[in-house]
Parts: sequence; C-alpha cells; structure tokens
Amino acid sequence: MNTTTKLLLPACSILLPSLIGCVGTRDIRVTHYDLSLKIDPSQNHLTAEAEMRIVPLAGTFSPGGVHCVEFDLHRNLWVTDAVATGATVVDFEHEPWWRQPDGEEKGKPRIDRLYVKNIKDPKSFAVQLTFAGTLKQDIAAGEKSGQIHNFAVSSHISPEGTYLSPSAAWYPTPHWDMDDYDPAWMLAHWTVHVAPVDDYEFIATALRGEGDQYRWRSPHPMTGVMVTGGPHEVWSDQRGDVRINVHMQAPNDDNPRSDNEEIAQRYLDRAALYIERYEPLLGPFPYDQYTIIENFFSSGFAFPTLTLFGPMVMHMGENAFRHGYLDHELVHSWWGCAVDVDPRDGNWCESLTSYCTNHYGHILEGDDAGARKRRRDYSNFLSRLKPKQDKPLGTFGKPDGAGRGIAYSKGAAVFHMLARQIGQDAFWQACRSLTSDFTGRHANWTDLQNAFESASGQNLDVFFEQWVRNGGAPALRLTAAEYSNNNVRVELNQGDTAFDLLVPLRIHFADTHKDVDFHMTESTASFDVPVDTQPVAVELDPDYHVFRKLDASEIMPTSNTTKSGKRLTVIVPPGELFDAYQTAIDGFEAVVCKRKNAECRMLTADDDLQANDIGKGGVLIIGNAARHPVVQELLARSESPIRWQQGGFSIDGQVFDQPSQAVFATVHHPDSPADGITIYTGNSEASLANANLLSFYANSLLVFETEGRSEVVLRRDFESSQRIDMLQP
Repeated sequence: MNTTTKLLLPACSILLPSLIGCVGTRDIRVTHYDLSLKIDPSQNHLTAEAEMRIVPLAGTFSPGGVHCVEFDLHRNLWVTDAVATGATVVDFEHEPWWRQPDGEEKGKPRIDRLYVKNIKDPKSFAVQLTFAGTLKQDIAAGEKSGQIHNFAVSSHISPEGTYLSPSAAWYPTPHWDMDDYDPAWMLAHWTVHVAPVDDYEFIATALRGEGDQYRWRSPHPMTGVMVTGGPHEVWSDQRGDVRINVHMQAPNDDNPRSDNEEIAQRYLDRAALYIERYEPLLGPFPYDQYTIIENFFSSGFAFPTLTLFGPMVMHMGENAFRHGYLDHELVHSWWGCAVDVDPRDGNWCESLTSYCTNHYGHILEGDDAGARKRRRDYSNFLSRLKPKQDKPLGTFGKPDGAGRGIAYSKGAAVFHMLARQIGQDAFWQACRSLTSDFTGRHANWTDLQNAFESASGQNLDVFFEQWVRNGGAPALRLTAAEYSNNNVRVELNQGDTAFDLLVPLRIHFADTHKDVDFHMTESTASFDVPVDTQPVAVELDPDYHVFRKLDASEIMPTSNTTKSGKRLTVIVPPGELFDAYQTAIDGFEAVVCKRKNAECRMLTADDDLQANDIGKGGVLIIGNAARHPVVQELLARSESPIRWQQGGFSIDGQVFDQPSQAVFATVHHPDSPADGITIYTGNSEASLANANLLSFYANSLLVFETEGRSEVVLRRDFESSQRIDMLQP
C-alpha cells in the first residue's frame, strides 16, 4: 500500500543538522513526468506541479536510509511544497547563492536537493514538487540583424508570447555528472496540462489528446518538453495520417494581419507535401500531429510535433519555402526529435537533416543545378575557413567542438559522398532503419555507421574515420592532362593529404562530354582514360561531388568573401546616407570589425580618395561611390560586369534604370584574390528594401526589384574551375 507524506517548505529551507552527513547520490532517473501548469502572461508568472516517478539506477537506495536527490531548477523558480508517495520527505534544500562558483553564467540553473527516507520500494517511488516564480527576459537583447535565431531566449512568459525551453530547467531536472552519464537516463514519458488563458493558445511538444483542450502526452520517451503559446489564430487540416496545424500571431491595432489565412494555407499545403515526399525515404512520419507556429521572437526551432518560426520567416512569402527552411525543420521530426542525439558523440542530426533538405530537396524537385550550387557552396565555405576552425565533424555539439558551418555544410557534403559510395537506394534504406530502430532512443555516429554498413554491405571504417572523426579535406589539383593514341593521361594532386576519394573528371569533346570516376588513395596519382576521339579539355569535378579546399581564384565570390578577412574599407558617397545603406554597412562591420586586430575604416568617395586606399583587403562600395573614377578603375580590373549609366546601371547589356531596382554584387579583388569587393547600390531609397536580408544571399550578383513585393530578378555566380585545354596534334 502506498504512503504519502507532505512537507511544507519556506522559500529557502535550512538543512537539518542531523542530516549534514547525508551522502547525496545522482544515480537516479525520472521515468515519468506529469506537469500541471498555470501560466499568467500578464504577470510573467508560472505556478506548477511536477509529479515524477523516480527510479534509482545503481540500487544504492536502501529502504531505511536517508538519501538526497539533486535537481536543477531555474533560478527564478522556488519549490514551496514537496510530497512523496512510497517514501518520506525529510527536507528540501535550495543551493544558497553564496555557494555558486565565481563567474557562473547568470542564467545557469540552481541545484536543489530533496532528502527522503523510509523508501517502501527501492526500485521506484514518486515525488510531487510544487514550484512557482516569475520568468521574464529581455527579448530585444537577443535579436541580431540578419539572423533568424535568437538563442538568448529560453524562459519567458508575457502577453506577447510564452516560451519555456527544456534547456532552461523550468521544471525539476535530475542533476547528473555530465562526464559520467548515459543519455538514456534523460528519456522519460511526459504528460503536460496547462490551465486555459483567455485569448491565448498553448502548445507543448507532445501529442494533444482528442477532446482535451490543453493536455498532451509524449508519443515516445523524450529528453524534455517545451511549452509555448501566445495570442494566436489557428488553422488545422487533416492531411493523410497527420493533423497539420498552423498558428499565426493574432491581428491587433498596430498590425491588422490581413494575410494570415493566406500564409497559413500555404504552410498547410507545403508541410503536407514535405511529409508525403520524405516518408518513402525516411519512414513513416513520427507523429500524427504537426504544428507550425509563428513565434514572437526570431527563431527556426524544431521540436517533437512542432516547429517555431519567427515573424520574419513566416512572412517571407515563397522564400520561406526555399530548401533549408520549413523542409529542414520538418525533417528534424525524424532526426533530432524522434531519433535523439547522443551528446557524448557529437550532434549528427544537423548534418543528416541538411543533406536531406538543403541539398537533396533540390534533387527531389528535379533541380540538379540547385543541388550542384549547394555542393559548390559547401566547398566555398570550407575554403574560407580558418585552419583552427577546421575541426572534426564528429565534434559538433561537444565542448570546444566544430562550429555550425562544419555541421551544416561539411556534414551535408559528407552524406552526399557517402550516398555516392554506397548507392542512393542503400542510403535511404539505412535511414529507414534508423527511424525504425532508434525512435525514442539516442543514436550516435557509430550507430549511423552501422546502419549504412548493414544497408550497403560495405566496410565504412575508412570513410567515417577521415570524414567524421578527423578534420581537414583534400586540396585537389588537376596538375596535368595529355592526349596520345586514343588515351588521356591525367595527373592529380591532393596536397599534403592522402584521403581515400572517388574523384570525378569530365572529358570534354567538341559536342559532348564523358564523366569518369577514379579511386584515389595517395597524395598524387595518374589515371588513363580511353577515348575514341580527340578531347577538347579535361575538367576536375565540375559538379563538386568531392568536398575539398579550393584555390583562392576558384572560390566563388560572395559577400562572405569581403567579410572573410581582418580588413574592411567602406567607401560611401558624399552627403547623408540612406538608413538602408547604414544597415548594410552595419551588417558587414558586425562580422569583420569584431575580429582581433581588425582594421575597419570608412572613406568618402571625394577628391581625396586614392587608389592605394583600396589596394588590398575587403572593400564595400555603397551607392554612388561606385561611380567615382578611382573605384571605377578598380572595378574595371576586377571583371565586374556592372556598367554605370544615367539613372541606373546595366549588366551585359540589360538595363536597370527604374527607381525600384538595386544591385548587390561581389567580385574578387584584383590585387588580392582571397578578398572581395562588394557593391551595393540602388536607384532610389525604396529599392533598398532588402538591406536587412543581404546576409542570407549566397550569390555573386543579385538585382532586386521592389515594385510591389520585393524579389530577385537576376542572379549571377562568378565561377571558375580547374580545366586544362588539350593541345591539338
């Protein structure tokens, strides 16, 4: 028979002297959570009860002993009541402020200790904690121009919206020694109930019960739960086996939001399309519900059963459905949500999700050129990376591990090379096996390797060792190509590395071409290609199938080229700048000028401007400064296709002289090819409406048209490849 004991606690309990000698243990897991929440948006306040089923892990809890259980809890929340079922609560201790280590992060959770004895069954017992407090953050402080993620927000309640992330420990979380734990201990079953609030919708990262207004349950064991909400309008539709919902911020006096329904319908349709598209590849969609929410701050966050997008993304029109936005977050339903990441071995899910959507989304639409551009951009990214940042892919998500660029760009490229090696069918077979075998569990890189080996029948030790466990990449060079007697001999070099590679070559003939792959394992190699006729040229990997370091002249110039160094010169026209121009300048300076020993300066395009002022380093040219003779001379040597004329500009004879048109372009600096020269100029202030979005574009040249809805009407990429023209006999 269960017994229940209750202890009323003051705001900060003092540990009883008789318990000072109690030896605490962290060897527990919580297998079930039942959370009941009362949220008061007007007061930024949370009152909650957490009923937890606690299971000792190591059998160290004796029936008669006194034991302490440690929890992390948000610093602004305080336990006021503790109840145990099947045990006796002795005391509850809040970690005093003076015990916190010096320099501790302001938002780090506090450690609380619950002391229990008289445990009836050492295999498990239940604890119910009541806690409350105010959760309020400065949302604006975390917003960054040109970025869609505000990672600073983790625990906020307000009339504008609620966001309670599991990372904020807004409910009691077992405190583990992170150097010695099993992530499976973090998995639990969840039930969440939220009391209704007028004109406010709540959503939790679980499945909403049929007919239950605000009660959710987890479909499988999960590592945590998030609760969000706000003043929302809601649209829902049953699409196949999945109920899809879209939440839009409700209209108000300042914003009538007349297009909410139109936007919601587009998201309903596109989400249904993506689910239908990916189920044959990845397995059944993990949930029977999926909700897309317009968040009240900048975000592109995926959680089990839902995705949070900031207002900017939700109102981007068709650009919101470019690969890497909604499709990326939706595919996280498989990778990272249903199949969890084992943090001890790095975060693989961003890499696999980026491959499936940012890259393979183009393939699924028959857009091979779009997929090629993605692969090209991956190698461009690597080639700009500083050596100290070129860390192993498998370290992403670990302390001092690889950055997000490695995870998204290199990770997607690595999975593309894996698919080429084992075959696309075997690749998707392995993905479906991961879904079926690891839903509700943690998976690591070794689990992924095992799945791909099982599906392909290949030993992939070498592949995963060089691309996941180690950093770096080959610097492939086509060093020679000669034709003789219906044979082409090709010589390749990969620098100081000796990667095991499948290297594509393209043999060009007068009217066609031939693609061949060669297996290269040494730093240098020669290959013979039989041909029937005289070739015109040989080109190295023109479709960027191999992730590699490019020569500076090969790197496609984009605005990131201009931002890549420690020197930035901004050339502005005389007089007052449009606000949009200043926004663009701020975006460049925010990247370059924060670097150690960076040199940033602003010069005016007047009689004092000299050629040596812009001789080397990144250069940003604003507005009519592009028409200055010194700037014109520099651009003429840089192969810029832009020509300036009265009232506008032209590109390869196409004239853009309307007030609604602007150009944003980057070319290599002729005196230092690793640096870029970026030009941003419009024919009127109104043409610069996209100034705050420039960092999202990865093209060499774009022409914007802002008549009505702003859109890109011309794109160019200034590419160069390694190609050797064959001498005629």
